[in-house]
Amino acid sequence: MLGSNLDFIWLILLGAAVIAITRFLLIQGIQLTSDAWRIPRKVQGQVMGYATSTPELVGTVSTASKGLLGAGLWNVAASNIINLALFFSASILYKRARSLKNKKFLDEFGFAIGAITLPLILVARKEWAESPLAALLLFIFFVAYVILDKKFNPPAPDREDANQNHDSTKGRRGILLLLLGIVGIIIAGNYLGIVAESIVKQLSVPEWAVGWILGVITSLPEMTSFYAVFAAAKGSSCDDDCQQNLDNLAASNMSNVGLIYPIGIVVFIVATQ
Repeated sequence: MLGSNLDFIWLILLGAAVIAITRFLLIQGIQLTSDAWRIPRKVQGQVMGYATSTPELVGTVSTASKGLLGAGLWNVAASNIINLALFFSASILYKRARSLKNKKFLDEFGFAIGAITLPLILVARKEWAESPLAALLLFIFFVAYVILDKKFNPPAPDREDANQNHDSTKGRRGILLLLLGIVGIIIAGNYLGIVAESIVKQLSVPEWAVGWILGVITSLPEMTSFYAVFAAAKGSSCDDDCQQNLDNLAASNMSNVGLIYPIGIVVFIVATQ
């Protein structure tokens, strides 16, 4: 009993650590780098989406290496569903939902939702979920996202930043914070996976529950970034914050299903041969 209680305490502490790392290292690092080099908000969002998916990578690979690919698949599915819910909750809280009706956001929404549909299909087809062909097709889907998004919704200069002065000396500091944040999330994500696995083993919980536990935990960085970006733009008439968060959502969900889960399949195949 004491061991289970300690695991839950560690789960809470590690979750808090992930939020702090995201807020004070990842988000701050990306903001400093963007200010230094005038990176468009769309690209900022995509970088944030990829960066905040590192816990999913760690969780999926760690479970797949133990022969628990189902947990990795549910991690991806749960994380993508939760990401979408968190995005909408943040947009409603900060009254940005009306700005999201712009047609230019359709491709990001489409890919974010598609990245939820595919894992749910694979959940019902175990033989597909463990197939190298599935890994290849999912990766092709990710490449299609990158190409089509660049074609139909290319990055544009920030309207609000056009007249602001930019300090190029912030660039190196931003990169350092970003790298420290990624390393911190990888380390915390690794221990989160270990603690979650310990909890479910003691309670004899099935793989899908392991995946949902990991999904909730690994969505904490996205939650923090969505709320921080919308909060910073509160009262603004510009929709650059919507663009940034939507690209964060799309990049995170698409990297989960098109990069991270295919890696999980490869790790699973190697580990179980």
